[in-house]
Amino acid sequence: MNNKLTIFFFINFLIFAQSCATSQQGTEQVVTFKSVPSGATVRTNHGYSCAITPCKIKLPRNKSFEVTISKPGFTTETVKVNSTPSAAGAVGVAGSALIGGVIASGYDVYKGGVFELSPSEINIKMQSTTAMVLEEIRGISNMNLFNN
Repeated sequence: MNNKLTIFFFINFLIFAQSCATSQQGTEQVVTFKSVPSGATVRTNHGYSCAITPCKIKLPRNKSFEVTISKPGFTTETVKVNSTPSAAGAVGVAGSALIGGVIASGYDVYKGGVFELSPSEINIKMQSTTAMVLEEIRGISNMNLFNN
């Protein structure tokens, strides 16, 4: 009889451990940043950065943010990354609510286990500012400014 009770508690523990969104997904997510050309600097508006692309940054799942990618001689690009509810997180919150009640599911939402960052990979093509200036000069030089 003791073995049956041990098995019962072990199975319930496994169900509980798998039902929590925070334990399934964690509170952080790795986002990949790539640029053409490589070697650009990445900075988020909530304080995270990496010095040279390509790079990966572990970011909190529960905060949307903007990321700026820049490199001298090239255009600076800004991209919005959204924190949105995920399907796996929703399943985890449902499990937390069933097993742990409102407090457990509230913890998942508060810590960010129910969210995912989208896009999770950012690929930016930066334009050469030198090439843009030369194109403007070429356009101006091809204008017929003096009509005779």
